[in-house]
Amino acid sequence: MSEEKYMKQFLSFDVTIRVRMLLKFFTVLAHTMVMPYTVVYFAAKIGPSLTTMMIIIIGIISIIGYLLGGQAADRIGRKRVIITSEMMTGIGFLIVYCFDSLHHFYAIPIVVAFSFIYFFESASNPAYSALIIDASNEKDRKIIYTYFMWITSTAFAGGSLLGGFFFENHSSMLFFIVGLTSILSAVLTSLLIKDIPLKAADAITELPAAPAKKLSIFASQLFLFLCIGQLLINILKEQFPNYLSIRIVSKYPVGDIDISGYKMIGYLNLEETIIITIAAGFIFKLTKRLSEKMSLMLGLLLFVLGYICLSYFIHPALLMLGMLFISAGGLIYLPTLQAITAKSLPAHSRGKHLSVLGLVGAVGGMISSLFIWAMAYIPEIGITFIFVGMGIFLVGVYWRVYHFAYSENVQERVEKKTVFSVE
Repeated sequence: MSEEKYMKQFLSFDVTIRVRMLLKFFTVLAHTMVMPYTVVYFAAKIGPSLTTMMIIIIGIISIIGYLLGGQAADRIGRKRVIITSEMMTGIGFLIVYCFDSLHHFYAIPIVVAFSFIYFFESASNPAYSALIIDASNEKDRKIIYTYFMWITSTAFAGGSLLGGFFFENHSSMLFFIVGLTSILSAVLTSLLIKDIPLKAADAITELPAAPAKKLSIFASQLFLFLCIGQLLINILKEQFPNYLSIRIVSKYPVGDIDISGYKMIGYLNLEETIIITIAAGFIFKLTKRLSEKMSLMLGLLLFVLGYICLSYFIHPALLMLGMLFISAGGLIYLPTLQAITAKSLPAHSRGKHLSVLGLVGAVGGMISSLFIWAMAYIPEIGITFIFVGMGIFLVGVYWRVYHFAYSENVQERVEKKTVFSVE
């Protein structure tokens, strides 16, 4: 697809989607200058054991944020939740900047500020997700999620690369930049984004007139497996900023390769950006030819294989091979999975459903932090075997998710056909 066609397609999206994409790029760029390095930052300051405890506490706070944010998004609107959360997140980063710029390390106020940040970031996530679903229709969601993944990954790699070069010696200034960016994003959201009323959101989803009974039959099982899958995916995804980052930093430089662990992490994130930037269009065309089932399974297998490589190998070339698998796998499976999830959620309670998925993801992040503690007792090969076991289970779970979703779609078509034949 040419650049002109990409731009034409971008302009065809609802203005809410377009503004959200642009704000997403700048906020992710800023946040990832610091967030991938905070675990290593605290591990160096207070030690791995206290860092693990801190991550668990922050994880619990994030869970509360997801629950409250999802309910608030359904009750008072997505926009108000997003504006409040981004403003409070910005204030939290400015507090971290104030204390981090001092000569003495004040652990308690910095940990409290990060708890504040994670609470409001978690509260905003269900609102972000629901807003995108509200402003889109089912046929466009897969390409919209592909755009969001491309934008997020590009910003993530750019931010983490900048962080890899500057965080170690200029963390205070980076915290200040992130705080200002969050506040600016809140202001622009207030000015440029409009909430979509629930009735309008119902119309956009193009669901059949009476889906409630169908969802009560299928969603309990489908949603349960979606939650289990989300848990396993997040346990793996959060290994990179947690256990895997500490592993890389502790083992570098390697041999004659004069690269610090921080820079190696930055290079891996840069590689992810390059892959996604170059391959996103090609992968999307490829997955259009593949069935949803094949896209989901192939992407997940590559994703899992990538994390197994990162947990076992340490040579830069092999780490980059692992990141290649992770990036390509994510491009293949994630848009398909997000589209399946979006059409499985009832419009009137999207915020609540998405908050539960976010809550489960936060629990996965908490569980992943236990690997920091476990690395003192379990050899690296043992952790690799744990990753293998989780990967096999993950693929099996999403195999069931696909079949539940397919059964739901078949029943939906039968219901529509019955209605038309009666008329």
